[in-house]
Amino acid sequence: MSIEIDLAPNHKLGLIVESPLLLSPTAAGFGELLLRPADIARLGAIVVGPVTAAGRGYAGPVRLVEMGGGILASKSPFSRSAARAVARFASVWERLKRPVIVQLVDAAPVNLARAAQHIVRAPSVAGVEWAPPPTLSGRQIGDGVRALVRAIELPVWVKTPLERAVEWSSSAVEMGAVGVVVGQPLQGVVIESDPLTGKTTPLSGDLYGPLTFAPVLRTLVEVVKLGLGCAVIACGGVYSEWHVQQALAAGAHAVQLDTLLWTEPSALFSVPAPSPVQ
Repeated sequence: MSIEIDLAPNHKLGLIVESPLLLSPTAAGFGELLLRPADIARLGAIVVGPVTAAGRGYAGPVRLVEMGGGILASKSPFSRSAARAVARFASVWERLKRPVIVQLVDAAPVNLARAAQHIVRAPSVAGVEWAPPPTLSGRQIGDGVRALVRAIELPVWVKTPLERAVEWSSSAVEMGAVGVVVGQPLQGVVIESDPLTGKTTPLSGDLYGPLTFAPVLRTLVEVVKLGLGCAVIACGGVYSEWHVQQALAAGAHAVQLDTLLWTEPSALFSVPAPSPVQ
């Protein structure tokens, strides 16, 4: 029995998916490695990126450090320019046969609008997800969403840091966002030691793994309680069907999978796509 989930409620175009399982850009990249039908058959939509108006150059590989219960990934400033992303990947996105949402990471409203106007030239793009820098204020979030809504007709989601989720969600929806993603990765630090000199240095980065699910779920509950009338999407720490069911029971419309596919590439096939909890 097929299901329909609207991830852009009250938007004139809507964003209908048939599964609550989504891929985040952490897992999907730009979608070029997801062309086998079996890889995407269980997915409702795929979020690709990151994209900026001008692009940010490659600064070397992301460093991964295993920790108890998860992974720390060093931050990378890399993003593709919107024009190049469309030129290189529009045909890839079309072959995915799933709604594609493009993640934008510019901070300035003028750059967000410019990037979005390029992105909509790809016919298979069904929406944009804005993942702003965590330092922005609620007012700046509102300004960015307003710029996106004025620039394009597609649905707009905002991906929030957990500690700013309540403030940002309210500001984003007030200005026209139809979805909130909870949330951006938690931040952490590990201390590395040089085996030759013994010198220690801190390495900061994003935290991934099942232990991050509990704070995501707590924040998700807080955002759902706001009753904003938007789609609410959980992201972070989802590593099993139990995590999916917990997020849906808390009020999420869908969940994004991230590093689960790094550590267990076949795991997507073992995480059933359940019907959302009503």
